[in-house]
Amino acid sequence: MQIKVFQFNPVGVNTYILWDKTEKNGAVIDSGCSSEAEFKTLFSFIECEGIKVEHLLITHPHFDHIYGANGSMQRFGLPLQLHEKAVPLMDEAVRTAQVFGFQFGDTPAADKLKTFKEGDTVKIGNFTLEILYTPGHCEGSVSFVERSTRTVFTGDVLFRDSIGRTDFPTGDYELLKSGIYNKLFTLDEPDCSMSGLPSYTVRPGHGGRTTIEYERYHNPFL
Repeated sequence: MQIKVFQFNPVGVNTYILWDKTEKNGAVIDSGCSSEAEFKTLFSFIECEGIKVEHLLITHPHFDHIYGANGSMQRFGLPLQLHEKAVPLMDEAVRTAQVFGFQFGDTPAADKLKTFKEGDTVKIGNFTLEILYTPGHCEGSVSFVERSTRTVFTGDVLFRDSIGRTDFPTGDYELLKSGIYNKLFTLDEPDCSMSGLPSYTVRPGHGGRTTIEYERYHNPFL
């Protein structure tokens, strides 16, 4: 699995492009483009690499993570894929953006959405993303797990030395911690150092990457 990350929009969302190096099948996670220049950066990279985008995914329905959803959907002719419980929160994204003083257009139309649930998988060439439902930052928040490369895309659930805020609508601190402990931390074997396997790499929705092992022992919020 090949991975490229761009930081887009005023909030600095990590937009990930994943693709199969051999077959060139690909996916975009959290298209956060908020300007023509950012769309050009995203689309030019995809075109130059010859990536065939087959999936547009979001980790959760907050405005900064769906800034570029409509533009990407139009470009690739694909639906936006999200957790079934994220759909009712899509309209809230517009109001939240306005509260923070950001301009935001329309959210994707309901008939352009495709839902998934925990345990579903997304096939991308020769690799597979598994859906983990990890609410707490908000309803409908998921993490995408790719087991062959021991990688997890956590959105705004888990960051390096931090966790997602829970003061937005449907946020729940205890639920967030429960998902981190019971779904993310358990991705690692009880003792990776003894098994010889590396800890899962965490690729969050903002900031730099980290590992499950590091966050288990060093995250001050856990």
